[in-house]
Amino acid sequence: MMNSWQRNAVITSGVVLSLAVQQVNPAQAAIVSYNLAGTIQNGLLTGQTFSGTFSYDNSLLTGLGFEFLDVSQVNLNFFGSTFTAVDDDSFPDSPKVEFLDGILLGLNFSTSSFTPEFSLIPAFGSTEATFSYIGTNDSGSGPVQYVLIPEPSTVLGIIALGIGGFLVGRKR
Repeated sequence: MMNSWQRNAVITSGVVLSLAVQQVNPAQAAIVSYNLAGTIQNGLLTGQTFSGTFSYDNSLLTGLGFEFLDVSQVNLNFFGSTFTAVDDDSFPDSPKVEFLDGILLGLNFSTSSFTPEFSLIPAFGSTEATFSYIGTNDSGSGPVQYVLIPEPSTVLGIIALGIGGFLVGRKR
């Protein structure tokens, strides 16, 4: 039989988990953040890496057709330099996050103020998104990988589930 502390811990874990995994209504949704990374696979910069993060407000996403959302934050690292939204060639109209029927295609970002010039190019199925650069006498590209950064409530729900499972398993 569980003591009162264990019973309360399991009940609390269950409540936290149920609240954490509850489906979020898009009208109530918040800022969504992604990490991006990749390695250039051809050209003179083969093997060079790029990485970054970006965020956007998903409450504006309808999930129908092609959609382009403003980026609320972007931070890209390439070739020893860091780039933000103001470095995009079309700022303040860009950068944008592109979607098809609610599915992320990728971040659209281009800069020609850096050598080499580079772009992040969205594509159908975010697995086809590309990083492309053009240098003085060279060009190259590599795939971009996008990874959703979990919301803190999701992480708390997973932790609560783990604690609850541990306590129940420990009793057996």
